[in-house]
Amino acid sequence: MTIDKNTESEFINNGFVIPYPDDPFEMKSGPFYLGNQDGKTIVSIRVGRSQCNSNLVAHGGLLMTLADLAVCHEACKGDEYESSVTVSLTANFQKPAPEGALLEAFPKLNHRTKRMAFVDCEILADNISVFSCSSIIRVMFKDK
Repeated sequence: MTIDKNTESEFINNGFVIPYPDDPFEMKSGPFYLGNQDGKTIVSIRVGRSQCNSNLVAHGGLLMTLADLAVCHEACKGDEYESSVTVSLTANFQKPAPEGALLEAFPKLNHRTKRMAFVDCEILADNISVFSCSSIIRVMFKDK
């Protein structure tokens, strides 16, 4: 996907970054923007026409990709973690998110064991809850 310079400026000017610019799927699906709000992770995207289904609302796959990116990022917070793999993601679609809507994903780490993280996520579209999920994430440690 081509990066829309106006949308990019909207995020970059507010301290957001593209977290994985070398990830071909996330760049083609997004790009997604990572930031924080009051010290908490937030992953955002503005819904473009190419990310919509035939009803011109955000495709369910876009919402799930956004949620997956957010929960995996949250699961890997900390210097000792290198990467993660989604074991389970249970999705709840609540309302449609129209073309042009600002999607914001807010992941919340509930519990972590040595190798697993349990993370919930809520996605808002223009401040209206449209999606929530619960996930189990396998975290991998950095080689020491």
